[in-house]
Amino acid sequence: MVDAEKAKKHSGRIDLIIQNVESVKTNPDGSKVISVAMIPDPRRYEWIERNGERMLRDKNTNIYIPEKELKNISSMEGAPIYYSPPIERDYCKYLLKQKADLQDHWNEPYKIEDKMSNIDELLMQLSGKDTQVVILYVDLESSTALSAQVDSDTNLKIIKIFTMQMAMVINNFRGYVLKYVGDCVIGIFPADENFTSMSVNAIQAAMIMRNVMEDVINPIFADKGLPNIGCHIGLDIGIVKADRVGAINISAIDDLIGYPMNLTAKIQSRSGHNGILVGQHLFELLHCTWQEKCEKADLGPDWKMKDPIHDRIYDVYNFKGYYKCKHLEKV
Repeated sequence: MVDAEKAKKHSGRIDLIIQNVESVKTNPDGSKVISVAMIPDPRRYEWIERNGERMLRDKNTNIYIPEKELKNISSMEGAPIYYSPPIERDYCKYLLKQKADLQDHWNEPYKIEDKMSNIDELLMQLSGKDTQVVILYVDLESSTALSAQVDSDTNLKIIKIFTMQMAMVINNFRGYVLKYVGDCVIGIFPADENFTSMSVNAIQAAMIMRNVMEDVINPIFADKGLPNIGCHIGLDIGIVKADRVGAINISAIDDLIGYPMNLTAKIQSRSGHNGILVGQHLFELLHCTWQEKCEKADLGPDWKMKDPIHDRIYDVYNFKGYYKCKHLEKV
């Protein structure tokens, strides 16, 4: 059965393309209003007849949208446009800078300032509220085996470099580092309003994390005689609640609680070497150009995680998108 309350809060999207510009009007203040005709993107949708009703079928998710519902959207005038680009939009420039910084400061200690962070402020604002976030888990691969290969100081340095680099990618794509759990970094991208932009930011962050591993960290580790490292990445979107957890007069932290957090952790645990797995709900919110880089993952009969809205096994997708920087060679 469908959980009606959760389904009501579940975000959706439709990809449209501009068919033609119908008119351009100049207001007295000099601003312009452009009227355009848009149609559903044919790369993603097809028209079909179903139960005697004309519908638009999403070819990637198999979701059906009745034509009458589309006709209810007579105008999008006044609708807000959200755009949250990465801080550094040139990914090659970002990777080159990270590599140079890591090389130049290799022998310096990694000092962590003890001050209130952006995530602390955000969680205080969200305290007690349900909020939608894109969730990203990135975990250091085979960390137990790695710790047996190197001395404790080297192991600590590897973990610090890994968590630092992953955190910097999350920050570059307008996300927040929620917390560190050992050698796992948990990032969130607030998505109550601009969920389409944050969904794209999160998937791009995951893609660049893989580049950081292969093009930044491992080449330097090879030069230093250290073993190559890998990661596992999982992403999804969902409604969680911000609250304070812990014990009175002992220890407490602000955190995000909810099934999507647990679900994303499970998704991440099934990711392969430098793999990126995406939950169904986030997949549905990606633009079709990103969906084309995904394929449904077969996680086997022991994958028992349920869809938080529908009573069925939750689908997960392998993200195959790859960014190549012509200035960096893979090892």
